[in-house]
Amino acid sequence: MPLSLAAVRITLGELHIYIPATQVQRCVLVDSETHAVQSFSQWLGLPDEPQRGMHLHLFVPASNVTEGWSFWGELENVVLRQSDIFPLPELLHHCCQLPALRAFVQDESLSPLLSW
Repeated sequence: MPLSLAAVRITLGELHIYIPATQVQRCVLVDSETHAVQSFSQWLGLPDEPQRGMHLHLFVPASNVTEGWSFWGELENVVLRQSDIFPLPELLHHCCQLPALRAFVQDESLSPLLSW
C-alpha cells in the first residue's frame, strides 16, 4: 500500500498551502469576536489574499499561535500521495523566510507544505 498524508488544503486566491490534517484542530467562520485575529497571509509574510470564498478562522495548536489565524478562501481535506510531496531543497531550507515550510506539493504548481 503506497504511503499517503491526510492534509488540509488552504486556498488563498490562486495560492494553495497544505498542512497535515493531524495538526489542524478546527476551522470556523469568522465572527465579531474573532474579527481582530491576525491574518494567515500576514503571518506568512505574504500580501493579503483577495476577499473571495469564506472568511475563516483556522486553529493549528502545533504552530503555537494560540489565537489562530483568519483568512479569506477555501479549506478542503485532501490525501497526498508520497509521489506528490517533494522535500525542501537544502538551499531553500537555509534561506527561506516562510514559517514552517517543510516540503512542496506538486499540484497545479509547486505549493508549500507547512508543518510544525
